[in-house]
Amino acid sequence: KSLHERGIKFAAVIILKEQHMEEQMTEERLSNIRKTSGLDTKNCFFVLTPSVHADLPDYVSNIQKALYEHGLNYYREHGKRVKRKKSRLPSPSAVGYVNPSKEHPAAESHPLSVQGWMVRYDYKMATFAEFRQEMNAAIIYYSSCYDHLVDLFAPQSSITPGAPGLPIRNKRWTEARVLADCINLKICKLNMYIDSPSAALVQLNKHVSTFNELYNTLGIGEDTFEYWSWLSKQYRIFGDVLEVATRSGFIIPDPSTVNHHISSNDYRFTSNNSTDNTGVNPSTVLHHPGFYYHLAAKYNSMRRKRFLELEKSLLKIDNLKVPPIIIEAERNLDHSTLTIELLTKSYEQFKKQKTGRMTLYLASQIAETYFEAGKYDMALKFFERIAKTYRKEKWHTVLESILHWSLRCSKEFGTYDNVIEYYIELLSDQFQMSEQKRVEIQKELMDVIYKSELSNSISPRHVVIDMNEINSFLNCHVQYKDFETFVGTPTYFQVIFSSPPSTPPLPLRFTFLRFSFNDSYFNYYLDDNGQDEIVDGNLQWIDCKDCSREEREGEGHVWIKKTNLSVLRGTTKVFEGLLVPKECGELTLQLVTLGFVTANWKIEFRFDVNSFRDEILKRKWLKLDDASGEQVSKPKFVNLEGNGEFNSIKVTQKQAKLEIKAKHLAPALLDEYYPIELTINNMESEDIKAIFHVGLFSDINDSEDRVVLDYNSSDTIHLKDIDLGVIIANGSLVKTIYILGKKHAGARVLNLVIWYSFVSSIPQASPPTQDWIEKRKDIRLSFVSPFSVTFSISLLGQEFGQDNVVNIKSSRERIERHLLVAKISSIGPWDIVVSAIDLIMLDQANAQTKIEVIASSTELDSESLEQLWRPGYIFNVNYFLELKILDENVLDQSVDIGLLDIQWKRKQSIEHVDAPFTETTTMVPQLQRHESDLSAIIEIPPNPVVGKIFTLTYKITNWSSAPIEIYVTVEVNDAFVFSGYKQTHFSVDSFSTYFFKVNCFPLIPGKIRLPRAKMAQIREPGKVGQEISIVAPGYKEPHEDD
Repeated sequence: KSLHERGIKFAAVIILKEQHMEEQMTEERLSNIRKTSGLDTKNCFFVLTPSVHADLPDYVSNIQKALYEHGLNYYREHGKRVKRKKSRLPSPSAVGYVNPSKEHPAAESHPLSVQGWMVRYDYKMATFAEFRQEMNAAIIYYSSCYDHLVDLFAPQSSITPGAPGLPIRNKRWTEARVLADCINLKICKLNMYIDSPSAALVQLNKHVSTFNELYNTLGIGEDTFEYWSWLSKQYRIFGDVLEVATRSGFIIPDPSTVNHHISSNDYRFTSNNSTDNTGVNPSTVLHHPGFYYHLAAKYNSMRRKRFLELEKSLLKIDNLKVPPIIIEAERNLDHSTLTIELLTKSYEQFKKQKTGRMTLYLASQIAETYFEAGKYDMALKFFERIAKTYRKEKWHTVLESILHWSLRCSKEFGTYDNVIEYYIELLSDQFQMSEQKRVEIQKELMDVIYKSELSNSISPRHVVIDMNEINSFLNCHVQYKDFETFVGTPTYFQVIFSSPPSTPPLPLRFTFLRFSFNDSYFNYYLDDNGQDEIVDGNLQWIDCKDCSREEREGEGHVWIKKTNLSVLRGTTKVFEGLLVPKECGELTLQLVTLGFVTANWKIEFRFDVNSFRDEILKRKWLKLDDASGEQVSKPKFVNLEGNGEFNSIKVTQKQAKLEIKAKHLAPALLDEYYPIELTINNMESEDIKAIFHVGLFSDINDSEDRVVLDYNSSDTIHLKDIDLGVIIANGSLVKTIYILGKKHAGARVLNLVIWYSFVSSIPQASPPTQDWIEKRKDIRLSFVSPFSVTFSISLLGQEFGQDNVVNIKSSRERIERHLLVAKISSIGPWDIVVSAIDLIMLDQANAQTKIEVIASSTELDSESLEQLWRPGYIFNVNYFLELKILDENVLDQSVDIGLLDIQWKRKQSIEHVDAPFTETTTMVPQLQRHESDLSAIIEIPPNPVVGKIFTLTYKITNWSSAPIEIYVTVEVNDAFVFSGYKQTHFSVDSFSTYFFKVNCFPLIPGKIRLPRAKMAQIREPGKVGQEISIVAPGYKEPHEDD
């Protein structure tokens, strides 16, 4: 009700919770509030239920739309009310001015004038128009307010002639100035809202120009720090507003699309067909925020400068025009930090615009500001960063200025390492400076090197300057005379230094020169001899081929010589050296270093000759003799093949003039001493000394192969460092080696290596070193097996006496006889001579068994076998073996027999090469015994006669500890008459023998089949087990069809 009485429009929103929805009184309370407040239910009174909370943003948007018209009407009424009040104001010119009385001298106590009321009403109307979002109307009212406010500052207003303006620096004057700045900012911001950037810029320029003129009139203009402080703030705030606008989507216009000759409210877009534009005025084009931050930083620097001038003048003049409180506040301000902050913000904006040149310029200004603030380390970092770009892009004029700044920073900061580097670069002829200036720079450099003393320095300070990274006053080039060379061959190189005609202005004498190679053995270290030599002409050649190798402290073993290392302007020095490569590969001259060594310094100027150079010049070589080899009076450069610098040379081994021939009869046989006759032909024009190495390689891991010079020598798989002696020029040497291949057939590779050197210059080091010339040859050998051996082993029957029963309980010894047949096939492609075949018995692992050879078929032959076996020949050898089993209870299933050894050699061989007999051994398979409790042997009487009865006796032995029941069935054929039972059975006691006899009467003569007796063990009553095998003496174990 109170708000209604005051004419204030408002709306109410009630947000309900879940518990409110369950209460019955909620609806009645809402109705009561609505009636009491007198609000319109549709447009001014809103109830928000919990179900609508999720759509709260949309709900608020709808409320905004519903209240929008009410808000516009509200502020429109306010604007009309203020406008009516303004219209009732009297004319400013009709109102006289009352001077302040003595009781109220201050302007603060004076009542507000008509101009002040006009400013007040215009500001209110502008604010209400802005609330109504009528931006054009707001701009008009703000502009009117601004104009009236400016009139208040004038000493004599155009509206009230003769009335003095606001007194300077008093409270109302300060408030009016701040208000003018705020209104200016409002006008600029609103012009950006309506997308009128040119109008915003016009307002800014108008504001700056107006107060510039006003401040100069009041005596606080460009000569005071106050003015520059105010101006810096204007551009900084404008830059902040513009930066916020761009982040919110405001687009800064392209200068090429702006017509600078039209006077409309918006200068942004024009036709592309305009032909009267002759240029762009930067003051009429809106730039990005970085431009205005840069202006703010610039004017802040002017502020600091004017303040420092004021402080100096205060020391001479006691009368202060500026209040002490303002001076004290300014004195406590860190101007440099503020300037760096503004420059940094400008740098970031220009970096976004990808304007590389401007960012470098701003970085240089940041560095200068750091220098002025005494922060030399930070200034040096910025200068070094800038210098890299200008050095790379060859902006030498700008770079010279940066180097001078950097030099000052380094001196102030005490980093004399950098001081030397900057002096060296300033000596470059790329910088256009006077002769006197160059002389001063060189003298200052020499003073630093030789006269300056370093604090807290016991040993000389080591400084390394990369001459490739700066503008050097010396050019360094390297050339090898040839593209490639051989090991042990003298190789020449030249290092060329040249200086331009203008620098160094004075002779510059270095103390050492170093050549650094990728192989430190070839490093050179040249000392200055301290002598001033008279040089005829601008070209000097220095011979370094006569250097001596010595140890130098800090350098190791190097090639040393003393020579003149002074450098004059416009001269060229050529250092020629000699290398004798020791190994294959790339021999590279990596660094060339000139330097000074003094009491305080060790300074190295390194030229990285490995780095890429932009210029590609013709290869040149300084030649001192003519085509006939005579020395010339004036050396000159001659062109070599190719372009560019060659600081690296390829070193290869000299092509060996040696021939290796191999004579042998392939394929080789396993286990033989396979002879290979090697013929080595020396095709060199000098006698050579040769060292021989042979290696045998295969894919077999456990290889037992051997390479020997003599088959009586010890085992080895390689022959190493075999001295072949001297081979005369164009002569030859024959050498025979023997290859013994064992176990596995297949391919082997014979690797032959011969190192040789000339007898006139035999190296001290033994091969393999690069001083020796190398010749290699690989021979692929195929090995095949000479024999294929198969074995068969059979159990033999044994003879027994006529006793029917033999009791063996008293002894557990058992004797078995076996027949071993070895079938030997000659499968090689060559005829071979076999001298002996032996069975070598092995010791038994089980002490309860003994096996020996009773007889063999080789005993029937002569003592010297010496048989010739051709390819495909087959030879059988038989051995009768007797196996004694002392205790069958501890007998193993398998019994070792031994090795079959064959003594042989190849019949065909290389002429004049004797091959010895060798041996091939083959493991005989183990004797596999069958587990049996019974053995049955039949005795057949010799030469039975038709019509005479004879007896077949079966010897059955029970080797077990329990009696065994035997079931016998006799099968008779037509050739015999059988006497006795055809089926019977008997029992054999444990460890005893039973003799079973069968009487036969032959009816037919010839080779006929005997009656067959089948014997089987009775396991259980009524069940017959497996049939028992029966063997006969002199025969192998029979099969079913025997």
